[in-house]
Amino acid sequence: MDASPPPSLESDAQDWSGIRRGEHITLQHPAGSQLSGVLDMRTDDASVVWIQLHDGGGRRLVHRADGYRLRRG
Repeated sequence: MDASPPPSLESDAQDWSGIRRGEHITLQHPAGSQLSGVLDMRTDDASVVWIQLHDGGGRRLVHRADGYRLRRG
């Protein structure tokens, strides 16, 4: 069984390998939701990030194929 994301999602995925722990980031989803906080951790292949949300929102895990676009600041 192939567990990889559909090709359309994979080709639209953004490269998150340049971000570093402690950077302030914003993740914007095409549906309108937005996550802002500090990068807590990312996997070695940069496919998954954990963001510590501002305003006591906790820690969220986001996969690159979830559709979010990442920007610094």
